[in-house]
Amino acid sequence: MARDINDWLDGLGLGKYADVFAENEIDFDALHHLTEEDLREIGVALGARRKLLAAIAKLDQTADAANVPAKEPLGERRQVTVLFSDLSNFTGLSSELGAEATHVLLNRYFQTIDGIVEDYGGTIDKHIGDNVMAVFGAPIAHGDDPERAVRAALHIHSAMRGLNDDMGRPLTAHIGIASGQVVASGTGSEAHREYTVTGETVNLASRLQDQAAAGETLISDTVRLEVSGVADCTALGEVKVKGFAEPVPIWSLVGLRATGAASQASQFAGRRSEKRQFAGMVKDCLDTGLGQALLVRGEAGIGKSRLITEFESEASTAGFALHKGLVLDFGVGKGQDAIRSLVRGLLGIPSDSDKENRLEAADAGVLSGAVGGDQRVFLNDLLDLPQPVELRSLYDAMDNRLRNEGKREVVTRLLTEAARKQPLLVVVEDIHWADPLTLTHLAAMTASVATCPAILVMTSRVEGDPLGQAWRSSIAGRPLTTLDLGPLRQDEAEAVAASLLKTGGDLMNDCIKKAEGNPLFLEQLLRNASEGASQEIPGSIQSLVQARMDRLEPEDKEALQAASIIGQRYSLEALCHLMGNPQYTCANLIEHFLVRPDGQDYLFAHALIRDGVYSSLLKSKRRELHRRAAEWFADSDPLLKAEHLDRADDPATAGAYLAAAEAQAGQYHYERASKLVERALELPGERADKYALTCLQGEILRHLGSITNSIEAYRNALEMADDDVDRCRAWIGLAAGKRVSDDYDEALVVLDRAETAATEHGLSLERARIHHLRGNLHFPLGNIDGCREEHKLALEYGRRAGSPESEARALGGLGDAEYARGRMITAHRNFRHCV
Repeated sequence: MARDINDWLDGLGLGKYADVFAENEIDFDALHHLTEEDLREIGVALGARRKLLAAIAKLDQTADAANVPAKEPLGERRQVTVLFSDLSNFTGLSSELGAEATHVLLNRYFQTIDGIVEDYGGTIDKHIGDNVMAVFGAPIAHGDDPERAVRAALHIHSAMRGLNDDMGRPLTAHIGIASGQVVASGTGSEAHREYTVTGETVNLASRLQDQAAAGETLISDTVRLEVSGVADCTALGEVKVKGFAEPVPIWSLVGLRATGAASQASQFAGRRSEKRQFAGMVKDCLDTGLGQALLVRGEAGIGKSRLITEFESEASTAGFALHKGLVLDFGVGKGQDAIRSLVRGLLGIPSDSDKENRLEAADAGVLSGAVGGDQRVFLNDLLDLPQPVELRSLYDAMDNRLRNEGKREVVTRLLTEAARKQPLLVVVEDIHWADPLTLTHLAAMTASVATCPAILVMTSRVEGDPLGQAWRSSIAGRPLTTLDLGPLRQDEAEAVAASLLKTGGDLMNDCIKKAEGNPLFLEQLLRNASEGASQEIPGSIQSLVQARMDRLEPEDKEALQAASIIGQRYSLEALCHLMGNPQYTCANLIEHFLVRPDGQDYLFAHALIRDGVYSSLLKSKRRELHRRAAEWFADSDPLLKAEHLDRADDPATAGAYLAAAEAQAGQYHYERASKLVERALELPGERADKYALTCLQGEILRHLGSITNSIEAYRNALEMADDDVDRCRAWIGLAAGKRVSDDYDEALVVLDRAETAATEHGLSLERARIHHLRGNLHFPLGNIDGCREEHKLALEYGRRAGSPESEARALGGLGDAEYARGRMITAHRNFRHCV
């Protein structure tokens, strides 16, 4: 085997590295696992690393002369650039030359084109007649694959002139290039399989080549955008292309610019003016004892998070305590939403604290006066603690508006009480993903910090900024400062680059220029450079993330993709479950700056990195991993279970959303429950689930005060009912809506129907609910004795059903009836006394 790999190295012109390979025990089995970092570590020069990685990729496509079994990369979605090159007038040439001379010509042509493509980091996908299909970005991405393809095309045209001299006749090529997302995988049968890419991008590149004239390269609009800084192109307008419904904008490649396009300053953090403005807010807060709110707004990757880090450092130096919440678009576990995280932080408990610790913190909060005794019921909700029976009855009697107001008052009181002890910096990031309830909390906090020594900082993308006019009106004129972040200036970009890259010069300058002011691009480019990767820049975040993923070991790449399924934040335990590998650690992912520790969990270094990794997964693989994630969350978080099943297109999704909605409604989170029910009703599902969802929708709508819609939902449930048991439950809900709308007579008629069905089928829980409702109907009708008797029956049937909630409701009803009865007796006595 050692002799074989030596021959292989000699064939690449790299025989001088044979001893290095032998010293490090690198054989063909190890060859497939080598990364660029490995090759650099053992002393292989940059150019040789490029040749070796391209040759290894080729080995993975077809078995070479050493008879090494080809290792097929896993199927995935990839951002690639596809190049088709075709000999002009090949049919005429082959007719003129004859078969043997044509064979020689093709071999010379393929040898030339293949060598150029591989020199630029591309891979030859296939030869079809006189046509060469090359792929840049699969199976190895570089981040600047469109530029590589364009450079290769220009080199091919130049090389054709050399072929002219060799073959003694004029030869030209016509080329088409397109970029986009494809599926990259092994394709074929058991008898013959090859690694290739498929998708619309391949078809477009082929059609562009068909339309290109001899000696011309036509490129897609996506490619043109990616290379606009280094290449000149001529617009050919929108052209009808076979296989595409709409005309396609195409461009003719003219050539490379003598100097790259001047980069536009695009700024990130280290921003002096923004930091000075925040420092002034800190000083003013300390001087006056009054704070304010700040919104930091900018495009994805523009540097909001890094600027916030600077703010945190400034505030900490000034003696401020820091509390943070992060709004996530997906993968929010129980108790980890931004507001609940802040509450736990203000009470001094970690976000993943167990029930006992949360209970102790709640007791301490009330005892210290940070929370009022009458607010304990709201604090229990915010800490995801079960309500005691005596408080549950009280909470159940409130409408949803009062519950939400109570929780907002608890949050603001905790904030102001904490600020009395020490000035506060409260940070809530990514509010562009915030739901309406979170936004109302932020409005209350904005008003609150204006009255105490606390600063609230929020971040948002410009697109999707939720703080519109209605929200700003809700803060009643309290101060809100907005900082819109623009691109980095040259000097700021240089400062950022110098902090990340020890050596300057052309490499650093190229990274700054190509980043075009986006700090995330710049940081990732500099990280790539420090790891010995290509100096060239990616054309998009997707290809940049892809390029970094390709340098990971297979296990780490698998882990990164599995983590992207869970969400921006994930636990190691959940990740290991998805991987089926309990021993995995995230050390390599942290080392490559792709994720970072966050308490007991991990966070992707940027939401866009997670998005890029997630988009690389084939839909079939996504579904498989989402199902595994649903299994993981099945016992701990019904909402996450349902969301993962939804993304897996699992037929059990509607039922899972039903369970999640019931759990949310049980905690009085009716807005969330309503959203879940709406989503579940959009999905296919079992009739029983649809019926239960419709009934739950009716209940939720009643709690939200939408009585007409609640009644309509229960009428829909009646139409879906299969038997009297189902009808009984729908009738109860209908009667509850009629009671609230003061249609007492109709409510009593409907309850009679429900009682008949409940009695016939021995439904104790439903009987308890029926008698409770009937008692509540008798009360406004002045039938206090009837009210009393019905609530006694409700208590009896609630005990039979073993339902503490039903018992609590019945006892509450009895208390109201006894109180009313006592008032009537007193009034009657007073009347007789007066007479």
